[in-house]
Amino acid sequence: MSKGGGAGKVYFVLYLAVVLELLIIIVERDEAEEHLHKKTQEAMRIVESILSQLQSGAGTEGINTRPQDEITLPPPGVDIKAIFGTDIKSYRKYIVEVGVTDVSSSLNKREFETEKEYVQRLQKLVELANVEQLQYQIFYSNDQNPSNAPPFPTENYLKSQGVDFLNLVPGDKISGEFPDVQWEFLGVRELNLDKEATFNNIDLSQINMKEIVPFYPPEKFRMIGPTFGPTNMPEDSIFYYSPESSADQYSGANDMHRRAFVVHFQPPNQSGWYKLRFESRTNRILGVKADQKVDAVSDEATVNIGTVQLTVRDLRKVMKELTMRLDKYSLPSLESLSESTDIVDFNKQLNEAKMEASTEDDAEEVIGNINLYGYIVKLLAPGQSVNFEQNRGSIEFNIRVVTPKPTIASPTITMPTYLPSFDEVEAVFEFNISPYQPNQNNLTGIVKDKNGNTIARLNFQPLDQIAGLGIAEPPSGESRQYRGVVDKVLSPGKYDVEITHTLASKTEDKTMELEIFSTALTEQSEANLKTRMGSFAFYGYPLIFNVEPTSGGKIPANNFRITVKTDANNQYPETFGLGIGSDYGFYFTPDAKEVSLRIAWIQPLTNREVDLFPEATFPIRQEEPSIRSVRMSVDPNGPPAKIRIVITGISVSKPQASRDQYANVALQVAGAINTDGLKGFTAITEPMLDGDADGNYRMEFEISGKLERGETKVVGEIVVPLSAIATNPVNGIRSAPTTTSLRIPINYEPAREGQRRPGAGGGGLR
Repeated sequence: MSKGGGAGKVYFVLYLAVVLELLIIIVERDEAEEHLHKKTQEAMRIVESILSQLQSGAGTEGINTRPQDEITLPPPGVDIKAIFGTDIKSYRKYIVEVGVTDVSSSLNKREFETEKEYVQRLQKLVELANVEQLQYQIFYSNDQNPSNAPPFPTENYLKSQGVDFLNLVPGDKISGEFPDVQWEFLGVRELNLDKEATFNNIDLSQINMKEIVPFYPPEKFRMIGPTFGPTNMPEDSIFYYSPESSADQYSGANDMHRRAFVVHFQPPNQSGWYKLRFESRTNRILGVKADQKVDAVSDEATVNIGTVQLTVRDLRKVMKELTMRLDKYSLPSLESLSESTDIVDFNKQLNEAKMEASTEDDAEEVIGNINLYGYIVKLLAPGQSVNFEQNRGSIEFNIRVVTPKPTIASPTITMPTYLPSFDEVEAVFEFNISPYQPNQNNLTGIVKDKNGNTIARLNFQPLDQIAGLGIAEPPSGESRQYRGVVDKVLSPGKYDVEITHTLASKTEDKTMELEIFSTALTEQSEANLKTRMGSFAFYGYPLIFNVEPTSGGKIPANNFRITVKTDANNQYPETFGLGIGSDYGFYFTPDAKEVSLRIAWIQPLTNREVDLFPEATFPIRQEEPSIRSVRMSVDPNGPPAKIRIVITGISVSKPQASRDQYANVALQVAGAINTDGLKGFTAITEPMLDGDADGNYRMEFEISGKLERGETKVVGEIVVPLSAIATNPVNGIRSAPTTTSLRIPINYEPAREGQRRPGAGGGGLR
């Protein structure tokens, strides 16, 4: 399975776009208008190029086999061909494809480019177009579980522990999040690119992606442990780069995104689970090279993001700007990362800064700037660009090695130990029996409740007799696949499924736990979903939610299908899973008035659908604005008989009307002024309100009264009711009104008769 890429790549592109925005701002300050236009156009082209370069992900992207495989080895002294009628292939050939940057469109010499500049750029393109390093690791577990390999340490765990497989010795044990589960390290092989030799072998007169053939010399090959390859196969044929396999996936039309590597694997004569793990390091993002000090890096040096080049000077300007903006946060410095090279500690400090920023009003923008700062530091710190996810990837798959029993006459059943299903369909599963003997295998099956009572029976059908599957009847002596179907719908609960396979005078009995769930979401999950759809379906917002079925995590998420449509568009693609994230790309658009949602379970094998959340329709609304007074300033002025109150700093948020538009907002006074909290004073004018949502609002009114004997200050509170409504400019739909009672604190000392106040607004609250 591929690791790396996904949402992280998208956010990375967004942050790079911010880099370019800042570069344009710098240009605006320092360059002439004509030069600005040229730079702006160049920045736009860079954005487009970055998007195209990074959208395909990073690391190891594909493999031509199942994530789980099985190899059968003959027991010592047993003639498998004599028993089964055919030999058993005891090794496998796998092809691993690693994603690289397609530099096809950048290989030609550019106008006004000198020969030296062209050669230097080509040298970088050679790095971008190839896999710098590929490591092939082998692990073993003697676990005899026939279906699932034991858990292996996760990527995050290995990274946090700083595991270097080249420092291990065959026989070393590694464990991860489950300390009691151990894998034995058997060996590792590592291919390393010779960049200079690869470049020197290129014919510059007819250069193209197909001609850039990477060279992995024997002297750069590193190996620990035995070969684990087929007998008599040369060492250099066991794990190597394959130009032929790379060419097979090359369309010949200016696109070549992968390099193919071949590995031949033959396990030792020991049953259990073997894990083949591949770690790649590519150069999709090339920062400052590692062989120099950070303060010695020239301003004219360049870094690459795909085929796009940026200068160190520009990145330093942006980092300086970000450092000033983020000076209140404890950000790790470029110098500290360059000296320590501890990327784990660097990321930890960045995360601490983001946690500190998460409480800010503009947290999203600040955190985005912190992320951007981190990316730029990794680009500028010598040798640290290898830590970009786009430059690393890994893939792993498990191989179960078994030794067959020569005594094939005994009947066997291979079936799941657990089957989850729902109560609106008959439970279905598949299993194998062996050896297949035409007209001799007898199968019976029953379902028992937890009290041991038989409450249902099983119907069986060989897969080779089911139309459309394209499965042929197996030869005598081999295994045969069957489908079992419970003959009735069962109510929620736990049951035991018992199957008996009789062959001649021998029998095999197997039991499987069957758990039936109510066909629904959990009550809490359904309530949360309805609340979310009913309360947060706002124009311009994405649809994001997660749900939990009554089965919890016992049924794979990809067995569930979510269908979303609106009255304006019913062509949204269906998605599989138990939630919708921002990557689904559904936004509530102003051309629609309602959204419909359906969640169904697709029964494996039969593809029958049952609704966990039947189709329901929800209105799409315009979000209400919010009235903010945290920066409100109150300025009273005048004698007690006529005090003029001026309030500034009232603001109203403009909610989204669509993805790229904001709603129109109107703020108004919603009632009479309440001066009950200001003893002895009443309002003598209506509030006058001016301003707009693009800036701040200003309110003015007058009060009148007199101070109690001995009092010198007017102290208390005035309450003014306000109401704001947002109107969608596209469809005219209005939000529900937002109302608030604006509480205006008064602490004002009027000037005594014949005495001037010390400055306008004195005594007011600011």
